[in-house]
Amino acid sequence: MSDWIIQTENLVKTYGSKIKTHALKGVDLKIARGSLSCIIGPSGHGKSTLLQLIGGLDRPTSGHVFIENTDISLLSDNRLSEMRGEKIGFVFQAFNLLKNLTALENIQTAMMFAKGSKEYRGKRALDLLDMVGLSDKANAKPSELSGGQLQRVAIARSLANDPDILLMDEPTGNLDSQSEQDVLKHIFDIHKAGKTVVIVTHSGDIAKQAELLFEIRDGRLL
Repeated sequence: MSDWIIQTENLVKTYGSKIKTHALKGVDLKIARGSLSCIIGPSGHGKSTLLQLIGGLDRPTSGHVFIENTDISLLSDNRLSEMRGEKIGFVFQAFNLLKNLTALENIQTAMMFAKGSKEYRGKRALDLLDMVGLSDKANAKPSELSGGQLQRVAIARSLANDPDILLMDEPTGNLDSQSEQDVLKHIFDIHKAGKTVVIVTHSGDIAKQAELLFEIRDGRLL
């Protein structure tokens, strides 16, 4: 089995047809299995685009993205969706929780197409809430939770299908200092448990703890 769980080769992403925006200009990187990696750089220089391509949320204009030994750039839409559900968890700055569902139900939605009974999914969702210290908030809706609690629910949801990879886009960007520290503790604990974690961040506190650090400027990897 390869030591690299994520690899890109000459990755290019261009938006627009008449007026083109070159978001990524030939990015080559390798991310080791079980590592904690950070992608840093100024706003608008391609960090989030790179993360979306790695996670199969968008397709490259050219080049390749490998998850383990699979070139996800070549997968059909259905197979790509299946792969994301099996191998990748996502955490976003804006939380992306469903407002009309409870914390428990938000986590369960990530397991809609997973194997296992309804009872199993409910128990796993409760276990994940307990892991992030929110078992007492299982029936709370997003409007009843603080920013830090919302992000911890989002982290629990990202782990619902026990993915190998967690991709996080500014996971502490909307949080106050105390909430940031609470969320970071859970992120680092998840990494120590063996997950591969990739974080797009402006936070120096996160970046200095990364095992791999990638800097993107003007769509290129420095």
